Amino acid sequence: MSKATNLFENVKKVHLIGIGGIGMSGIAEYLIKKKFIVTGSDLTSSLITKRLKKFGVEISEGHIENNLPDDAQLVIYTSALSEDNAELLKAKRLNKKLIKRAEALGDIVNDKFVIAVSGTHGKTTTTSMIAKVLLDNKFDPTIFVGGNLEFLDGGSSRIGKSEIAVVEADEYDRSFHQLQANIAVITNIDAEHLDIYKDIEDIKDSFKKFMDNSKKNVKVIICGDDINAVEVAKEIKNKVTYGFKKKNDYVIEDISYGKKAVSFIIDDNEVRLRILGKHNILNSTAAFLVAKELMIGGDRFNESIKTFYGVKRRLELKLTNDIKVYDDYAHHPTEVEVTLDAIRKNHKGRIITVFQPHLYSRTKNFYKEFGKAFAGTDLLYLTKIYPAREKEIEGVTSGMILSEYNKAGKEGRYIEDKEMLLNELDSIKQAGDVIIFQGAGDITELCERFVNRIKSKTNGKVPL
Repeated sequence: MSKATNLFENVKKVHLIGIGGIGMSGIAEYLIKKKFIVTGSDLTSSLITKRLKKFGVEISEGHIENNLPDDAQLVIYTSALSEDNAELLKAKRLNKKLIKRAEALGDIVNDKFVIAVSGTHGKTTTTSMIAKVLLDNKFDPTIFVGGNLEFLDGGSSRIGKSEIAVVEADEYDRSFHQLQANIAVITNIDAEHLDIYKDIEDIKDSFKKFMDNSKKNVKVIICGDDINAVEVAKEIKNKVTYGFKKKNDYVIEDISYGKKAVSFIIDDNEVRLRILGKHNILNSTAAFLVAKELMIGGDRFNESIKTFYGVKRRLELKLTNDIKVYDDYAHHPTEVEVTLDAIRKNHKGRIITVFQPHLYSRTKNFYKEFGKAFAGTDLLYLTKIYPAREKEIEGVTSGMILSEYNKAGKEGRYIEDKEMLLNELDSIKQAGDVIIFQGAGDITELCERFVNRIKSKTNGKVPL
């Protein structure tokens, strides 16, 4: 197979607008390792941009014309960018070669054997599981995943020497249409990104196009418990389904929850996981079936997956002492609900959730669902909406979620001032609590501050 295009041909200097996004940073690290000269910009400094600077990337904070070097030969930009971005406008005016991040990713991987993991929820964890299993079994894959992984030295991408690529296939802005899968996973399809899609039917049509763009004889692995996913792939001949329901080709059975692990049976193999939740049982089953396609046996799969400790910010345990503190990326009602369910199955004490809503549009579309999803937490704190790529929508606030939550007689508060919120958490915490900092914005920094505050009071003698 050959590439239809070669976007990086005769290019040495690349500028990335929005380099601090997890997908963009993965492209940036790939280019650095390939000896390109890389520059970039983002609205604010972050842990990701600080990491890239250590590799020698010159990164500007904010978006102004001067950030874009005049000698940049290729400009890659995030789909979340507004059309009036000063660097984007300059690139157009100077007739720079200009592509979206998704186009760059497709150009890098499509001539390989592509394992593409799609779905509204769970794709980052599932992609990461597959990547680890292939690495541990000496497949030496190229990897692009939407999260930071310890086994990638804290990064989100890797250059492999084999002809296999493991890629997270993101449906946002229809980015995954640029990928041509040999094996495609669909974890689930839910209403999401309604700032991009009209409705669930539009989303399903987009997933169908992702399937249509796959390579000939693509093998599709679908969560058969998800009605939307099954419908999207109904015309696909070469497919298998998995899930808890008996109708599936591969049925998950004999689930057993322990204090530090969960085990289950799939295809006569016992799988043991170190991460919580029924959703992660599904994620690991999808990974198991990909491994099976590549002739990786159950024993070798288990040897790898038993040391998979999750993705950063996916219910990541940041501190454990007389309380536990988690940092979690969940930003959709479905994700919130399954995360709290996972915690409740393993915890008898109070659950306290600090949630930062992500996007005004998502809050407007799902505030009622969020109110119900938080039924699993005993105490809810809400912070100001993290706008990300959006402008404020008049009348849309975190209070909409809080109002729905309070209807069930639950206790919740809105605290905008971060220091005040940390002081309150410090004063009300008690032995046996689980405290979860949740959201896709900068809530992770608040979590870090809270953990450091506790550690400082004990001279750092808090086991992580």
